[in-house]
Amino acid sequence: MKSYQKILAVIALSSMCLATAAASDADAVVKKTKKHTAVKTAVKTEEKPVCEACEAIKELKEQVKAQQVEIDQLKNAPAAVPDQQAAAAAAAAAAAQQQAADAAAAAAAANARAAAAESAVAGLKTEVNTATLEAQSVEKKVVDLEHPTTIAYKGVRFTPGGFFDLTGVYRTHATNSGPATQFNGIPLENNLLGVGGLSEFSLTARGTRLALRADAEAGSTKLAGYFEGDFYGNTIATPNQTTAYGFRVRQGWGRAKFANGWSFTGGQMWNLITMNRRAAEADAPWVPNTIDTNYLVGYEWGRQAELRVSKTLGKDFTLSLGLIDPSYLGGSITTTSIAGLATAGSGNLGNTFITCNTASPAVCTTATDAYSTNLAPDIIVKLAHDSRLGHFEIKGLQRFFRDRVVGSAPSTPSYNNTALGYGIGGGAIVPVIAKKVDFVAQGMWGKGISRYEDAQQVDFVVRTKVADTAGADDNNLQPVKSFSAIFGLETHPTPKLELDVWRGDEYYYRTTYATIGTLASGTGANLGDIQVSGYGSPYGVGGTNTRNITEGTAVLWYDLYKGSYGTLRYGAQYEYIERGTWSGNGATYSNVSGSSKAGTAPRGIENVGMLSMRYILP
Repeated sequence: MKSYQKILAVIALSSMCLATAAASDADAVVKKTKKHTAVKTAVKTEEKPVCEACEAIKELKEQVKAQQVEIDQLKNAPAAVPDQQAAAAAAAAAAAQQQAADAAAAAAAANARAAAAESAVAGLKTEVNTATLEAQSVEKKVVDLEHPTTIAYKGVRFTPGGFFDLTGVYRTHATNSGPATQFNGIPLENNLLGVGGLSEFSLTARGTRLALRADAEAGSTKLAGYFEGDFYGNTIATPNQTTAYGFRVRQGWGRAKFANGWSFTGGQMWNLITMNRRAAEADAPWVPNTIDTNYLVGYEWGRQAELRVSKTLGKDFTLSLGLIDPSYLGGSITTTSIAGLATAGSGNLGNTFITCNTASPAVCTTATDAYSTNLAPDIIVKLAHDSRLGHFEIKGLQRFFRDRVVGSAPSTPSYNNTALGYGIGGGAIVPVIAKKVDFVAQGMWGKGISRYEDAQQVDFVVRTKVADTAGADDNNLQPVKSFSAIFGLETHPTPKLELDVWRGDEYYYRTTYATIGTLASGTGANLGDIQVSGYGSPYGVGGTNTRNITEGTAVLWYDLYKGSYGTLRYGAQYEYIERGTWSGNGATYSNVSGSSKAGTAPRGIENVGMLSMRYILP
């Protein structure tokens, strides 16, 4: 309403201005005759009030105009607000999109920086790992330089080995054999008047062992050599003030192993009759970890000169052939007309031979020789299988025996006798608990195989006074049949402790032939009667020949220290050994004279305890 009131006031004022102007014009016409100065003065007198009204009117017009502008703005406001809001919303959306784009760009830049950082960290880790490996390699090289495991010489790596040993032995019945128990010499119950009736105690360092291994590569061919010795040589030492036992060679061999699976080994080594832990390698034999250096009754083994050829068949099988230096273990020889045979139980070191002069008839004498006169090498074939289930092998043995019958006159010329020995065996090492318990078993059966059995009786007997030759000696060789077996457990309850238990047996069959009786009447046979003779003959003296030998033993080893400076090891072993013999019908039994009564089979029982201390080279 105020606006309209202002408009009405303006109109009224305008009317008043128009009326005043009209009156002034009329006065000017009526008074036209008046002087010009008077009119001019009157006009000027009236001019001032008129201009002030005009100014007021002008002010009111401007106010009205401003009010109209406001009115127009108010009229247009409802339509403009939505457009402005829409524009503002669009601007906000555009700004938000720009912010999102800026945020995405920032995120992408952050991811790029994170990826770069990760890459940098990975690079740093790689550099750190590389530096660590290089540092470890350098440290190992320094350690190797300070404590070398091998000695390099012209491309060959030499590795020393062995141990220093002190062993104490106690036996209930003396055999005076030190740590090497003579299983075939266990004193019998009817022969305890001599040293067999005494107990035995001894200390020795003869088991000290020195070894050296060489390894090299000639292209893809791997070369290896090994030497090992101890002080169980045959030199007789007097222990009164000092001892000086002789050094002997245990092993000395070389090997070439080709990439195509062939390998050739030659030298003195654990031969193929010995069970292996792996394939048929000369450096992987299975040897009972006993203190007793004759190991275990029933263990088949040998360390002789051998040429060995092996071929891998696939990844699990190995086929091997060994040609071994032979030696004979002959039975008791009652005539000096036989040449080239060994005394029972003495192997290569107790053979006998006959020398004859050129007289007619020739005069022959018996002499001792270190070696038998052999016909051909012992041949061993072995097939081995290795897998996660363990090691398994089968083996066959072929032997060739010969003797020389020396003629006593031109009418009885000299001639040779030959015989064949053979055997078949097998063995297994089966892990029961990985790296903790292994079950081990092996066995062999055959004729003339005693040389490879631990107790070593005889390979054959020489036939004398044979019935089908009217009591004459034909001196043929008749191999003795036998078998041997062991089984047991190797255990490692802790890394420092080893406990092994074993049971072993060797059995020797009666090996007889018909002969002419030589016993006087009243002692079981008449002179000239047909009897049987040979190994285990019931017409012989009871206790002459061993029927079987059994052993049960337990071995304990503990490593007091094991590290870069070697191993300090202590061990203990107990053995229970029983030796049985074939019965005979000899003279009346007497534990005084050492003879047997008819039908008796004397036996011997031995209890053995051993302690050992070893420093094993690293």
